[in-house]
Amino acid sequence: MENYIDFLERIHSFEKKEADFGKDYFHVSPAVVSKVGTDNQYKEFYGDTVVFDLDADTKKKVSEYVDELYKDASECFCEQLDYSTFHVTLHDLSNSPVLCEVADEVFENEIKIVKEVRAKIKPQIIRMKTKCVFNMVDISLVLGLYPADEEEHRKLFALYDIVDGVKQLSYPLTPHITLAYYNCNGFDASSARKLEKIIRRLNDNTFEIILDTKRLYYQKFTSMNDYINILNLSD
Repeated sequence: MENYIDFLERIHSFEKKEADFGKDYFHVSPAVVSKVGTDNQYKEFYGDTVVFDLDADTKKKVSEYVDELYKDASECFCEQLDYSTFHVTLHDLSNSPVLCEVADEVFENEIKIVKEVRAKIKPQIIRMKTKCVFNMVDISLVLGLYPADEEEHRKLFALYDIVDGVKQLSYPLTPHITLAYYNCNGFDASSARKLEKIIRRLNDNTFEIILDTKRLYYQKFTSMNDYINILNLSD
């Protein structure tokens, strides 16, 4: 398990309060086009995941961030995410733009979740703090989070390790809430400067978020805007 100090050092290395989209035209990651069509609407994208759903008050706070982004810089983003989808991913599992490429793996994941994971999830809450809004690998704009202290970090990563037994990942956990996916065509320098200004303003604020295993779900999705709760892992 990555210890708390190493975790903080890692996220501090790229979660910066001052956004920088470069001086020229901002080109998004090619990964965006697997999720977003040329019309900037969400495409079919299939898979499964384990997430913390968020309480209504937290979703309201996050929606205020999103509203401000789309009000002043909508050209930087694709279709707006439905507020009901806001979540914190505990562990990615499988995904693909082609259903038949991932269907068997998703089926196997669900069996493992039911047989090997569910019984290990104990009721608890995890206190998290918001760090900043930042650019996530040129795919999306997200609100970064971190555990409030070392004990909260231990609890979060213990849960992560349980689900990691279903499918190990090649990258570490970076807790966040996705606010918006970028316009698949990118955006010009003028829009970039405007977006950087909005992010600076949003990053003047911080607040605490409670992750509760009562709202920990195994989900399947058919796009980045369509999630289905399959199993509550705390039942």
